[in-house]
Amino acid sequence: MSSSSVNHDSSVELEVTPLLNDAMKDCMAGKLHSPAMQQLSSGTKAILKDIASLQARAEATLGKPMVENEVWWITRRAIQQATTHDVANFKAAWFGEETVADICCGIGGDLIALARRGKAIGVDYDTSVLSFTRANLHTANVSAELRCLDAQNTPADTLLDGADYLHIDPDRRSGSQRHVRPEEWMPTWDKTFTLLKQSKGALVKMAPATELDDAVASECHRMWISSSGSVREQTAIWGQLPCIPLSFQSSVEDVRSDHWLGGRSAVVLKSGEPHVFSGSADQLDVRAEVASKPQQWMIDPDAAVRAAGLTDAFAVAHGAAVLGKPSGFLTSDSPLSAASDVDASTSQSNTLAIVAKIRDQISCDDRALRRYFRKQNSYPEIIKIRGVDMDPAKLQKKLRQCGDQPVAMWIGRNGKKTFAVITDLPLN
Repeated sequence: MSSSSVNHDSSVELEVTPLLNDAMKDCMAGKLHSPAMQQLSSGTKAILKDIASLQARAEATLGKPMVENEVWWITRRAIQQATTHDVANFKAAWFGEETVADICCGIGGDLIALARRGKAIGVDYDTSVLSFTRANLHTANVSAELRCLDAQNTPADTLLDGADYLHIDPDRRSGSQRHVRPEEWMPTWDKTFTLLKQSKGALVKMAPATELDDAVASECHRMWISSSGSVREQTAIWGQLPCIPLSFQSSVEDVRSDHWLGGRSAVVLKSGEPHVFSGSADQLDVRAEVASKPQQWMIDPDAAVRAAGLTDAFAVAHGAAVLGKPSGFLTSDSPLSAASDVDASTSQSNTLAIVAKIRDQISCDDRALRRYFRKQNSYPEIIKIRGVDMDPAKLQKKLRQCGDQPVAMWIGRNGKKTFAVITDLPLN
């Protein structure tokens, strides 16, 4: 991630000195009046308290500290933008043991993972940011060379510093705005493109909603990476990287061919393992059959599949049909027929989609829903809603007392009609 300064909505910028590090440990231990804390200004104390309050969130993002009694040095903005450790580890594996320059390294989310597998060079233009990065490398028990350089105005040769491979996370925020157009990045797209052309291979971190011009998209392969049910980022794979994960080798015909360039992949990380569905540029125009009503199974592709624009290709590959385009749900007479890891005898949540056996389709109004669930002595433990303005939490609370048997309810729109489908619980 990239950041312009290390501050917590405050004018105070911090350098992680031995004194500050000691004070941070005291703050974490609740020793707010220790000698180290007494030497700090009230503004700095407030920042340390804020950092301490964010440690649980930092561990969820960056992982557990690898050095006892050390903390993650973060800001609220930084932890929002930082790459989660499972995504960072997945990306780092593409580089093998080669030297990698991490441009706009920020507080070190990706840099830590890169440093674990080989030599890494972190570049950022702010000394305060790099002070936090250095402390975080220590907390992670890894080492990397850090360089304070302006990526926009420094020659590409100097930025890469002999590294053949590149990871770059252009700053996509100015003020409170988040930019998804490459021409609004910093460094600019022109400078980023120069760096890409000068490297043997690269990964470019982007917001999930980023759109690339057709000419640019045809020169790379884009993947949307999800973890814990959320799409974390879009990443463009540029050039030839040293290591291709086995999951990609089995999903794409030939990662060195034209089939790869211009294509897209949905990557779902489960317990650190990537599960991939890929489509070539030609498959992006594939359109699945549209079902007029639910069949025997309901299918909800992972958010990464939807974000990558691969829902139709996924449906075609698995013999499913689209049930109402706005909803994003699929339906089929068999559960993901082309997926070898799905057991057709039961409801199943496979790694790329949640799948459940349909019980009933009912009218989607309060009275009909209450009447149905009371008659069936059941309640919706899981409610999935697409394309309809309904709050699943409120609906679940309203229907919880209708019965004892948990089921799942899927609500969506097919044309002008809103449907409610009751299914067995998917297996997670």
